[in-house]
Amino acid sequence: MAPFPEEVDVFTAPHWRMKQLVGLYCDKLSKTNFSNNNDFRALLQSLYATFKEFKMHEQIENEYIIGLLQQRSQTVYNVHSDNKLSEMLSLFEKGLKNVKNEYEQLNYAKQLKERLEAFTRDFLPHMKEEEEVFQPMLMEYFTYEELKDIKKKVIAQHCSQKETAAEIRRGISLWNQAEELQKVFKYSVDEKADHETEEPGQATSIVHLPSEVMLTIFSYLSPQELCRCSQVSTKWSQLAKTGFLWKHLYPVHWARGNWSHGPPGDLDTEPDEEWVKNRKDETQAFHEWDEDADIDESEENGEESLAISILQKEKNLLQGIIHNILPRVGSSVKTIVLAYSSAISNKMVRHILELCPNMEYLDLTQTDISDSAFESWSWIGCCKSLQHLDLSGCERITDTAVRKISKALGILSSHEALPPSPGLPNHAPWTNRQIEGKDLTHLKSAKSDQKKARVLQFLSLSGCYQITDNGLRMLTLGGGLPYLEHLNLSGCQTVTSAGLQDLVSVCPSLNHEHFYYCDNINGPHAETASGCQNLQCGFRACCRSALGRECQRMEEWQSIVTVL
Repeated sequence: MAPFPEEVDVFTAPHWRMKQLVGLYCDKLSKTNFSNNNDFRALLQSLYATFKEFKMHEQIENEYIIGLLQQRSQTVYNVHSDNKLSEMLSLFEKGLKNVKNEYEQLNYAKQLKERLEAFTRDFLPHMKEEEEVFQPMLMEYFTYEELKDIKKKVIAQHCSQKETAAEIRRGISLWNQAEELQKVFKYSVDEKADHETEEPGQATSIVHLPSEVMLTIFSYLSPQELCRCSQVSTKWSQLAKTGFLWKHLYPVHWARGNWSHGPPGDLDTEPDEEWVKNRKDETQAFHEWDEDADIDESEENGEESLAISILQKEKNLLQGIIHNILPRVGSSVKTIVLAYSSAISNKMVRHILELCPNMEYLDLTQTDISDSAFESWSWIGCCKSLQHLDLSGCERITDTAVRKISKALGILSSHEALPPSPGLPNHAPWTNRQIEGKDLTHLKSAKSDQKKARVLQFLSLSGCYQITDNGLRMLTLGGGLPYLEHLNLSGCQTVTSAGLQDLVSVCPSLNHEHFYYCDNINGPHAETASGCQNLQCGFRACCRSALGRECQRMEEWQSIVTVL
């Protein structure tokens, strides 16, 4: 019930209509399939008409209520001073005019939902404020009869504007029909021209489209949709496995419903500790289930069962990619992000690295891999296009893996036979005599394209506390890392200033702001380097953290056992 007499309550009735419109567009938003073009356009047309009515309501309030109140009270009220309604209308117009395909629709949908939620959060309290603040002021400055007259004018204006709103809706509908008729007319003209060159009775179908056209269409599809298309026909199956459609792989995200497949960007940001803890809990639950498949299906273990289900999906997805996708498209793959995967194994990584020789971006952050994951990088230059390698938190990685990585990056032209590195008496230089059988062919091909070798720009071994100076010196072989700009050795507790200096001396492009190592080491560029990144990190090794101290104790015990 309204707090003021109905005859002079100028806000409640119009606001009821506005709240009704808010409820309607919230309901439509929740039911719209943004992958469907018709649904997408219908929603935007409805929103455009709705916000036009909001705009008219605002204009009526300004002219017949707020304007009169300002004159009577000799006070200025900036009730509708912002341009939120105009901005929303502009957003809808851009969506109707500029969004052309499903990929753009889905991107636009995210922005649309965020903007509508923000608008609704402000709009409803705004109406409540008008009812609770301005209605009492009207009662103070106007007589009862004057307020009755104001309300009649407001209601009359809203009734006439509803007819205008209906006209807007009809106009939008006609506009949409005109666009569709134009498309049909254009298609009919083109079809007629094609028909003149075809035999009578020959039908046209999507299966008759040229492969180039189908590949253009497929390029807008997600990996999940590509897999579905591959089941339609043999031709589509072959087209869906075209290399450039699978350049960027994110299996961990795909298993959790995020089907992003563009170049690496926002997906490789550092998560918070809670997110990492959840992934660790998932891993523990999965390993326990893997050892004993008797799962308690009670409600108490519902979250655990969900974690197991997600990791099963991730594991199956990885196996499907390795066995069905990569044998066909591996040479075209540029990006593989496996960060925080709980299902990845050394064997899986070996297969992936073997099948993707032209990879440029590899992220294995916080995975449980060890040196054996890199056994497939067994010959010089087998992954010389690699530009980004992130092994942050891979605590089982040692100098052995670093040696394989350095070998896979290839050699520069002036380093065909490399001298022994200081401190590595057990490792002879890489020479042609050491490479047997099939590796000789790869070495010859590596020499023919030497300019592309050792192009690594980003390397993170953060938290890999078993890395020593020997591992760093392995990276100096083959010509060093002339393009390296970002180097993170946070938590590498056993490296020394000598090892750091040897590596930095062959990294002329290193950006000091992106050079991280333990603060306790008086190493190169001490004044300009950024220090350790793991000081405040609860899940990566650092000499000052509890995890780092535990790692040091383990190393001490291992050394004692070795001596004994």
